[in-house]
Amino acid sequence: MSLSTSFGKRRTVNMSEEIAEELNRLANSQGKTLYSLINEIGLATLESYRHGFNLNDAIKAKLVLDRAKKSRMVLVNQDLWYSGSSKAYKSFKTEWLKQAYEHAKWRAHVFLNNGSHEEVITSVKKLLEDYEWDCTDIAIEQKGSDGIFLRLVFVPEMSLEHTKSLFKVFEGMFNVLGYVIVDSVVRPGFLMLLFKKLGTNIET
Repeated sequence: MSLSTSFGKRRTVNMSEEIAEELNRLANSQGKTLYSLINEIGLATLESYRHGFNLNDAIKAKLVLDRAKKSRMVLVNQDLWYSGSSKAYKSFKTEWLKQAYEHAKWRAHVFLNNGSHEEVITSVKKLLEDYEWDCTDIAIEQKGSDGIFLRLVFVPEMSLEHTKSLFKVFEGMFNVLGYVIVDSVVRPGFLMLLFKKLGTNIET
């Protein structure tokens, strides 16, 4: 389908019939003309590029934010979060780590795919990329026939106590999927974890 529009000069926009029909229905449902809707989409696309990203990036970011809100996540200042987490760890370690573990089980049910190693790896990587903004480097891969290796590098401001709390989070998430930790390295702002699949749910 071709749409003739005027922007000083006459221009023709070519698109598939299916897309054109969908856009026309959308325009009608909003009380707009197809011409005005096409202009609106064009302006939104230009605006996104002016800010250094494309329209697909903007849509993805909106979906991530909407999902975060529905999942009861909130934005917290990084320094405040690290400080509060470290103090909680020092003051009531057992209770704090239990809360971290319980949150992790919920997180796994909401965000992770309990399928093949490849599906688990893909969903964990997406979760990290979408929500762990303080993670600067992610390495995750299958090890052998029943293992998953995970290495995470966070910002240098992260304390050891907070990193240990994250250790419990990842333990909880993978436990829900039937994995146990068989080897680990935990340092301030750094986690290296090797998980082995047991084939059964091992939540505690």
